[in-house]
Amino acid sequence: MFRATSALFLFALILPAQPLAAPRKAPDLAIQVGEDKFTWLSEYSGKTRVVAVFMTTCPHCQFTTGILNKLQKEYAARGVQVLATTIEAMSSLHVADFKKQFQTQFPVGYNDQKYVAKFLGLPENDPMFVPQLVFVDKNGMIRAQFTGDSSAMEKEVQEKSLRETLEKILKETK
Repeated sequence: MFRATSALFLFALILPAQPLAAPRKAPDLAIQVGEDKFTWLSEYSGKTRVVAVFMTTCPHCQFTTGILNKLQKEYAARGVQVLATTIEAMSSLHVADFKKQFQTQFPVGYNDQKYVAKFLGLPENDPMFVPQLVFVDKNGMIRAQFTGDSSAMEKEVQEKSLRETLEKILKETK
């Protein structure tokens, strides 16, 4: 019995934490976009929002940025707003170059990883797989959340998965 309990405990320690279940009320999130300047998730109340959590040097995040640029252009007229925050140390120094290089069509800022972990519903000191995407409906409810290691985030299916998720949320919250 002790071995089984010990093995289960050790297994739980090596597994990354899973986000809280959806749907749930989205806490407000302040994304720093400059010195003493913030964009708040609540500023886009009444819209369906996609919140992306990135690292500017992450190739998977850069790939996802391309998809999010497309989605922002295509879905803006339907009330969708993409926002992104970067979380690596000193990311404030890299955001401007990231935005320029990837020609982002949506606000991109930066935050401390511990702060963003609370928004994601994750323990603040656990490793975080990026990109992370959170879909918040126009009523302020988190309806879906994908971690970087989710099957929905694999390159071959990511764009299709994100479109299907947006379509479902938009249809259900008319």
